[in-house]
Amino acid sequence: MIERLWLQPPLAFARLGPSTVPCDNYRWGPSDLTPRGTGRTTVVPDLTLDLDADGRLSARMPERVRFKDEAGWRPVCPYFEVHGSWTVDGRSGEGPLTEQILADSGLSLADVRWEVSVANLKAHHLTQRAGDRIEARVELTGDDNQARVLAGVSPQDEEAPLVPSGAGLPLGAVQLPVPNEELPGLRLRFTPGTGAVYGPTNLRDPRSEADYDIPAARRILNPASRWVGFTLGDDDRTAPGNLFAGAEFRRGLGLVDDVCDGTVTVRLPGGLAATARIVAAPPDFAPDRRPFVSLADGLADRLKREEVHTPGFVADEQTALEIRDLFERVLETMVAVNVDVQNERSGNENARIAPALNVSPADARALAFESPQPLLGLLLALTERGRRRHRRFVALEVLEDMIRERRDLIPTWVRPPAEPAADGGASLRSSRFYTWQMPSGMRGSDNYPLHLTRRQYDLLVGWAAQLAEDAEPNS
Repeated sequence: MIERLWLQPPLAFARLGPSTVPCDNYRWGPSDLTPRGTGRTTVVPDLTLDLDADGRLSARMPERVRFKDEAGWRPVCPYFEVHGSWTVDGRSGEGPLTEQILADSGLSLADVRWEVSVANLKAHHLTQRAGDRIEARVELTGDDNQARVLAGVSPQDEEAPLVPSGAGLPLGAVQLPVPNEELPGLRLRFTPGTGAVYGPTNLRDPRSEADYDIPAARRILNPASRWVGFTLGDDDRTAPGNLFAGAEFRRGLGLVDDVCDGTVTVRLPGGLAATARIVAAPPDFAPDRRPFVSLADGLADRLKREEVHTPGFVADEQTALEIRDLFERVLETMVAVNVDVQNERSGNENARIAPALNVSPADARALAFESPQPLLGLLLALTERGRRRHRRFVALEVLEDMIRERRDLIPTWVRPPAEPAADGGASLRSSRFYTWQMPSGMRGSDNYPLHLTRRQYDLLVGWAAQLAEDAEPNS
């Protein structure tokens, strides 16, 4: 008897792409992170599952990773695999659920029920009108192996629904592979949309025609909906505000893309069920560059923040590896950023908000880095200096030596997480100002300067303090 179900992974990100060929799997490869190395991150191919139109599944090892082809970006199409625990003939087991385990429990593929529900709620988030919701749902049994389109529609019982009945805005597709001897597990593949943009049937704004050229086949939205012609009130509802097409004209054009997020649920007779989340997002334009504040960091900050303060935690060898990983990701981010442009933007932003904080705009602008003289043959002097410095820090021994020599290095140069009631709210010490503290010139989702999570920051400070404490005097 099957006793418990869960889906692996519990959360997956699909990535849009117009190509009909999914992106091959890849993983992080060896990187040259020696003190004089290139600092480059590499990706190498990994085992990839191919699924044909009839649901036949096969595995192969790609020779190389291709992110684009002649049609454009290749979509990332994640699989969800059903796992469970069971007892059969008095013996317990746990792992991927197969057709054989179903049979041993008196079930078949036809008894498995899948439900995928996704939605694009950006228009609804801004207008707060139920008719501007775009939702799609597909139900299928475990023996249905044809691809099913997730056709997004708006509630038809609401006034002026954004997606009218019969139109259907495609938010992706799902398909169940046929289990086979080589790959016997129960799976579902989610294929995201192509990255297309849709508009109202009456889209004829001459000011926007060059920038928003929507083909006639994708002009399907209801021009009477609240989203078409939307104007913001006092509540921006996004940070920064005006994140919609037509904001530059002070009147929304009513455009919608095919991103979405939602849930994947599998059920068995008797009430057993498991749910995972799926998010469809734009392509990863820098697939070999990891962010230094990831989704995993955010979750760890919520669930494991206090562990970094337990005795002995920062002295553990695993902590040093986590610090090194953080600085590797800092370097990867910096390699993808024009620091000179970001620094100029930071100074301008400081000067813009200074009067509201009773601070001199010139003093506020000076909190950012001074623009250095260009290096010979290099126009982006600040960017190059930063990359050279951070390339050294991924060598853990170099970073440790610097911290032992300069005990104030981390507290001085790394921006602490902002506190809602922090002192200096109306001074040059305000957390609203961009400074030379790291990460410099980057903006968080709250429209304030970006910072590490509280867990990351406390771990880094504690680790640095432990290094300084263990160092011999005058060494």
